[in-house]
Amino acid sequence: MISETPEWKKFKSLSIDGRKRSLHEWRAHAQQQLQEGYGIGELEDILEFVVDWSNTKDWIQARTSGSTGRPKNIKIKKEHILASAKRTLDFLALKPGDSALLCMPNRFIGGKMMIARSIIGDLDLHIADTTATPELPNGKSIDFAAVVPMQLYNITEDPAASEQWKKVKKIIVGGGQVDPRLDERVSNWPNEIYESFGMTETISHVALRRINGAERNTPFMVLEGIEIDKDERDCLIIKSDLLPENPLITNDIIRLENDRSFHWVGRADNMINSGGVKVIPEVIEKLAKPYLNTNFFFAGLKDEKLGERVVLIIESQPLSETDQTDLIEDLRRDLHKHELPKEILYLDAFAETENGKLNRAKTLKLLPK
Repeated sequence: MISETPEWKKFKSLSIDGRKRSLHEWRAHAQQQLQEGYGIGELEDILEFVVDWSNTKDWIQARTSGSTGRPKNIKIKKEHILASAKRTLDFLALKPGDSALLCMPNRFIGGKMMIARSIIGDLDLHIADTTATPELPNGKSIDFAAVVPMQLYNITEDPAASEQWKKVKKIIVGGGQVDPRLDERVSNWPNEIYESFGMTETISHVALRRINGAERNTPFMVLEGIEIDKDERDCLIIKSDLLPENPLITNDIIRLENDRSFHWVGRADNMINSGGVKVIPEVIEKLAKPYLNTNFFFAGLKDEKLGERVVLIIESQPLSETDQTDLIEDLRRDLHKHELPKEILYLDAFAETENGKLNRAKTLKLLPK
């Protein structure tokens, strides 16, 4: 009996900067460049994935971000990568020949999936340096790009960059939650911008939420082939035969709209239980953002009376007594009594994960005993 060729093996070419070659030709090109001592420069990340995709293994290795634990390498089946890429290509109505931009590292799933979508969707891939404010290629019209929140924030800070990025037809923002103030900055941009929800374990995103235009402030919409539910903790359950783990029970607290959409609320592993009252840090952080112009977060520290007391940790030098009193009064307008910080603590710098997200657990360990 002849075994059927896996579908992922049928995708054998990639277009980079308008030059389409088979994956094997790209591999040969990389080897020749290295042998001649030229190096492969900005192509290196892409060609690393090309080698992984075109070998005989039915999986590739990816690295988790470490935002909810220690970063680790995991194996992801190529059939699951294929399914994920198709979901995004279909949702965004991307078609062969459309241009895509890679401006994030290949070692994380977001970068790998941009290359995979280009191979599977027959997109023309362009490369930008992985910088805080990625530059678009000169003279190129970009149909699709993926950025992290920090990159989009820096783009909105630069008027010239903003004008250029407004011409990118479709942008997805992943790797961390999008700040409501960042939502506001791009609310009137003429293109399509989506916040993505996902993780390495879901092979990139499984849901998208429009953050600009008339459809902004809508809930996350799950992509085709994904089913959702919630458990007794109100945490999201993701179901799909095309995911490595089915069902996948997450620690993401949600408000379920229906079986196709949800609002993200916070993380169960960040929950503070103060005197029997459950406080979700992410919820009060959104309310506190207008009063602070630096990095901060709320957390629970052990307390003899309450079990855990709510504290506010700010990345800055200590505020003056007057400014700190004013801050508490401002917070009192929007937070319930049990949500107000019992203490304000300061650190010069927060700990971050490998891809630049706040590492709450490590940052708490930096606090003086």
